[in-house]
Amino acid sequence: MKRLALLLLSLMLLCPAVLAEPIQVSDVSEIPETNEEGFLPEGTDAYYVKDHANGYWYYVDQTVRIEITRTQTKSPLSTYYLADIVCASGTSLYTVTWNTERPGRTNGLPQDMANASRVVYAQSGDFYSYRVANDRYPGNIVRDGKVLYNKSYSKVIDAIPNLATMAFYPSGKAEVNEAGEVSAKEYVAKGATTVVAFGPILIRDGETADVDKDEYNHKEPRSCIGIIEPGHYVGLLVEGRKNHADGATLTTCAELLYEAGCTDAINLDGGNTAAMLFMGESVQLTNNGGVDVNDRAIPDILAVGTY
Repeated sequence: MKRLALLLLSLMLLCPAVLAEPIQVSDVSEIPETNEEGFLPEGTDAYYVKDHANGYWYYVDQTVRIEITRTQTKSPLSTYYLADIVCASGTSLYTVTWNTERPGRTNGLPQDMANASRVVYAQSGDFYSYRVANDRYPGNIVRDGKVLYNKSYSKVIDAIPNLATMAFYPSGKAEVNEAGEVSAKEYVAKGATTVVAFGPILIRDGETADVDKDEYNHKEPRSCIGIIEPGHYVGLLVEGRKNHADGATLTTCAELLYEAGCTDAINLDGGNTAAMLFMGESVQLTNNGGVDVNDRAIPDILAVGTY
C-alpha cells in the first residue's frame, strides 16, 4: 500500500496539472462573487457568457476580466463592438504568432491562432507582413521583446497606415508615438514586449487627434485598440461592407474610444483584416445574423488571457 501511494504521488508530480474547463452560464448573475479587484478568488474555475444572438460576451478568472458588447444603430447604419479588458497587475496584451520561426513571412487565420493557443480574447493587429511582402517600410515592430523590424517614416504623414506605434509593457502600461519618435530598439531598451505599427493615432495623452481629413473620412470596417490605465484596455471593432453596417470614419472611432475612457488609442489594420474573437469564435455578424468567419490570413493576433 505504501509503495502504491508513493507511485501515485510520483505520477502527480510528473504529470502537468490539467486546467479545468471554464464554466459557461447564461447570465453574469450566475457567476460567483469577485474580489476587490474584480477577479475570481484563487481556486475558483473561470466563468463565461457567450450570447452571440444578443451581442454579449463575458469572461472572468483570477487575472483577466473581459466584457464585449455589440451596439447597432439604423441612422447611421452601424454595428460596432467594444471590448472592456481588465488585467491583474503584471498581466498585459501579448501576441500569438502564426509562424514563430519565421514571423511575418507566413500568415494564418486569426481564429486558428486563437483556438490553437486557447486565447480568451483576440483582435487583429497591424498586418505588418503585408508591408514586408510588398517591400514597403514595415514600421517599428517588436514581438516577444525582440526587434523584428526597425525601419519607419521619419515624419508624420496623412495616410493609412502612417506607421504610428503603440507599445505594450509587462506592467500593463501602454503608450502611443508617431512613427519617427521612438524606434523599435529604443522600445525594447525601455522594456516593451509588443509594439504594433499602423496608425494614425486616435487619442494621445487624453486628447483626441485631428483625424478629420480626406484620407480618414471613408466609412470602412475598423479595428482599434486603446488604454484607459495600466492593465485596462479597450478594443474596438466596427463592421462594414455589410447589409447591417456601413463602417465608420476614424473620427467616429476616436470619439467612441474617448467616450469609453481611453487616454491613448491607435488605429489598426481594418477592412477585411478587422477581427475580434472570443474564445476562438468571431463576434461579428453575417448578413443573415450568423457568426461571421474571418477569411484573411494575418501574421499574428493581439491576445489577452488563456483558458
